[in-house]
Amino acid sequence: MKALHWKIRSSQKVIKSALERFQPKIAVAWTGGKDSTVLLHMIREVNKEKVSIPVMFIDTGLHFEETLSFVKRLEKEWKLKVVRVTDKHTTREYRKTKSRLKKKELARMIKIRAIKKAVKRNKWKALIVGIRWDEHQARASEVYFSARKNHMRIHPLLHFTEADIWDYIRERKLPYNALYDRGYRSIGEKDFTKPVKDTKSPERSGREKEKEKIMERLRALGYF
Repeated sequence: MKALHWKIRSSQKVIKSALERFQPKIAVAWTGGKDSTVLLHMIREVNKEKVSIPVMFIDTGLHFEETLSFVKRLEKEWKLKVVRVTDKHTTREYRKTKSRLKKKELARMIKIRAIKKAVKRNKWKALIVGIRWDEHQARASEVYFSARKNHMRIHPLLHFTEADIWDYIRERKLPYNALYDRGYRSIGEKDFTKPVKDTKSPERSGREKEKEKIMERLRALGYF
């Protein structure tokens, strides 16, 4: 566990630096998944058991019921200031179309447009995000402080692995999304996410495959 404790301290240094530099114009992105929940907990530890910054949750309307339930539970237990963001126009378009291919495209755009609107509307100068180097090739070259057009992206968990995340959760007995106990390893939209029974498969192999293939392009448009 010594290696994990070193990684935790490194992440906390990034978080402290981000808060000192950007408060009060900073928020943290939370999906209800394991990584962003660990990130929230780290912010609490750094900030005297309190998440004093806004917590952005992208309400796509495409979540698992378990995810929404978990988000609501932790929002109350940890007294989070959750800011729910969405893109209503794209969501309406998603509901109208019958094309599954079009639905996949729109599901991606809901998130990208919602992030951009939230940053602009709230005048955030920085957004803390819980992505990791080992998750996806498109994220493998990311840096801790990554400038975007109108804000800074901060990634305190880059050096964590999937196993590190679970070690952190178990060691600190953190609550987590019930879907992980049902074979899900990475949780996205309900219609496009499946359990991954083979532990040797990539972590995100249960996610929408077309999206995974164009992740680099989506990130260039504003995705995490």
